[in-house]
Amino acid sequence: MKSIVIFGAGIAGLTAAHELAKLGYPVTVYEAIDQPGGFFRSSRLSQNNMPTEYSWHGMGPWYHNTFDLMQHIPFNEKGSIYDLALSRPIDFGIFPDTDKAQFYKGLGSIPNMFRMSKWEFVKWSYVMLKTWTSNDRSKLKYDTINAAQAWKPFLKDTAYKTWCSCFGPWIGSDWSRVSLQTTGDFFRKQLTSKPLHQHKSDQDGPAWTHGAGMGWLLLKGPSSEYWFSPWIKYLKEQGVQFIWEKALTKLEFDGTKIVSAFCGEEKIQGDIYILSINPFFTADILRETPELERQDELRLFKPLIYGGPHTQVSFRLAFSDHIKFPRMRTAMVVSDSEFNLTLFAEEQVWDENVDLGQDIKSLWTGTSCISSVPGRIYHKPVNHCTKEEFIEEVKAQFYSCGALDELIKEANDGRGLRDFSMVKIEVWNEWKFSNEGIKPLQPKWVNATNTQAYLPAQKTPVLNLFLAGAHTRTQAQVWSIEGAVESGRRAAKAIDDRVEVLDQYRSLWIKMLSGMDDILYTIKAPQFIDTVVLLLIIVSLWQLWVCLLLL
Repeated sequence: MKSIVIFGAGIAGLTAAHELAKLGYPVTVYEAIDQPGGFFRSSRLSQNNMPTEYSWHGMGPWYHNTFDLMQHIPFNEKGSIYDLALSRPIDFGIFPDTDKAQFYKGLGSIPNMFRMSKWEFVKWSYVMLKTWTSNDRSKLKYDTINAAQAWKPFLKDTAYKTWCSCFGPWIGSDWSRVSLQTTGDFFRKQLTSKPLHQHKSDQDGPAWTHGAGMGWLLLKGPSSEYWFSPWIKYLKEQGVQFIWEKALTKLEFDGTKIVSAFCGEEKIQGDIYILSINPFFTADILRETPELERQDELRLFKPLIYGGPHTQVSFRLAFSDHIKFPRMRTAMVVSDSEFNLTLFAEEQVWDENVDLGQDIKSLWTGTSCISSVPGRIYHKPVNHCTKEEFIEEVKAQFYSCGALDELIKEANDGRGLRDFSMVKIEVWNEWKFSNEGIKPLQPKWVNATNTQAYLPAQKTPVLNLFLAGAHTRTQAQVWSIEGAVESGRRAAKAIDDRVEVLDQYRSLWIKMLSGMDDILYTIKAPQFIDTVVLLLIIVSLWQLWVCLLLL
């Protein structure tokens, strides 16, 4: 069979390797660093063996390809990653500085959660429904409109800021850049997804199901230990070869196909090549061969990376005491935080035998999801903070969260946040802070208003070159774990049609209304929901006029 060469051992590259090796293809994976996982990996770098993560990650009820893949990866001799390594759903809450924490309890809880009045909720729902019932309009118009700006005229300041605070933690994107299309589609999938995912009983209780509107799942331990190490072991058993610390630097193109690839001076040859590296590095490689850079799909990389990488800095808060929570698996959006902080205590879902590090009893992982808003101490955005300034800002925003302090007091006999000894704040080591600004070792791409239109397909005009990664075109439509898995499967399917890719669910009523809006969009008419409201107003005015005439 044709030999497969994959560049990149992130989720997308490993998924493609998994699917093709299963069908008997000889597969070799080249990775620029010494470990797999890409933006999902974890490490233990400190002297006290404390685990650290590139970021913390959740898996929603619409992660169909991800969960299906996990069922085929052995965790140990007792079962798969799906069966043994996934937590039960976490409970996401909004935590303001001067109000009570609010948790999702169905659609009716949204006004309280985001501090909206009932009328604001109606207007919020109106904008959301427009995104759900658009198809072509969404892809061609709403993808250029910033979601935060689209909702701003309909919400008062408190509701607006609280609503925007969930974009980073949930969608994984900067609220100042994410599009209306991405935001609407994300919540459509979250609230309407099918089918249900069945889970076996575990130490936390009987068998359970995971479906639309439910909380996200986490791994029960550090990402590399609970997903990538078992996965690499399994793939090696399937014959996949891994070459570490070999970064792709150039592709040799003869006008029709890729003849060879280069990692520095080393020449690499195969029958089929899959690029599963981040789009910023891909653009650099394509720039070395202008004729290749001009090919369809490949020429999209230049505008795809316009605006630069996304800054989402992860950190850990380590405590010498165990901190209890009144609710199980509580994830916290610090809604008044300038840095859009998200926090989660890992020991709430991690297995008891996972080492948190020497003398550490509670380990909270967090992310700062926006880089352009000035902090409250140094009045600098994350992009311009030193590491010390960033840590002080995180502490200030953390300790100022009254809702979190009250929740901790409730479960710990009146002891608040400042009553627990914080051993250290650790920032993921690949972020480099300097006076010139913060820079990552690997730049991160996410969906934004100026890049959404340029997602390339997995299949390219180059006969033996394919693409994988959450920056390629998928039904997930958002930079995510599911997007990465789906893209890896779609790249493999483009090579061998026997590979199965699971589709995202779209309800019949949404399909029908979106189809009607496509017609309206073609004739440059208002959006379907706008048209219905306009017609109702006209009919009401006509009825009022008739009544007045009869009087």
